[in-house]
Amino acid sequence: MNTLLASQIQPARTAAEAVDAAAMPIVSGVELAISAVGLVLLALWLLRFDGPKALTQAPTRRHCLPLSVPFLLFFVWILLLYHLSGFVNLVCPDTQTGNPPAVPPIALLGLNTLMITLILATARKFFARGLKGFGLNPKTLPSDAFWAGVNLLAAYPLVLGGIWLVIAIGRLLAGDAFTFQTHQSLEELSRSSQASVRWLMVLLLVGVVPIMEELLFRGLLQSALQATLPGRWPAIVLTSALFAIIHPPMHAPGIFALACVMGYAYERTGSLGRPICIHIFFNGISVATAIMTA
Repeated sequence: MNTLLASQIQPARTAAEAVDAAAMPIVSGVELAISAVGLVLLALWLLRFDGPKALTQAPTRRHCLPLSVPFLLFFVWILLLYHLSGFVNLVCPDTQTGNPPAVPPIALLGLNTLMITLILATARKFFARGLKGFGLNPKTLPSDAFWAGVNLLAAYPLVLGGIWLVIAIGRLLAGDAFTFQTHQSLEELSRSSQASVRWLMVLLLVGVVPIMEELLFRGLLQSALQATLPGRWPAIVLTSALFAIIHPPMHAPGIFALACVMGYAYERTGSLGRPICIHIFFNGISVATAIMTA
């Protein structure tokens, strides 16, 4: 695992696998069916909840979080990720040659756990009602999990549309030479022959990373932006844009669409459980696809 930063940031693999690295010009029947269901859900959202206007009645999160704090945590996270590979090679010199496969995932698990701890401590300090005011309430988890599945279905045609937009532009510019690149972390997961390493990577990509990223991006950053900017949508869009930028460029449009759905879900419900579950489900499908197609 040469690039730990790439292992941390996962792509829209589900949709990317669906189009088979830009090799299939026709969408499969399963994709069409899922997209049709998603479009129906989007239409119902527009008709029943007035679409974007639904946030006018959204719950308020009271906090005194300065905008500088989430950005500071974000840059600390990026800095630690950037230097993590060198730290692992320093502590375990064998990684430069033999590269024990379990070492990088364990290092990333430790880093993300540290970030989760820092974020929760920050939320407890700056949000009224502590973690509950932050949006973490175990009692809402069953409902959040159910509606996260519905939200993910609604997001699917948007994510797939982002993928196909990139493919269309790529083919226009590069012709048949264009290929939609899959992500390094999922390629390494597919190639890994050790069950223990696979389980570590599954835990990282499906469990720890979605929780950490939602706590940081939706929980802290979006909340701070929402208190600074007029209205909720500017905060959702800016947070989603930053979230998309840290992903590989080919996946950015699809990731941006998914991030907007997760940001909307957080604002609409006031619960971080909803975007966390959406993120976990999305990554889970991506990881399962990578393993089954290995």
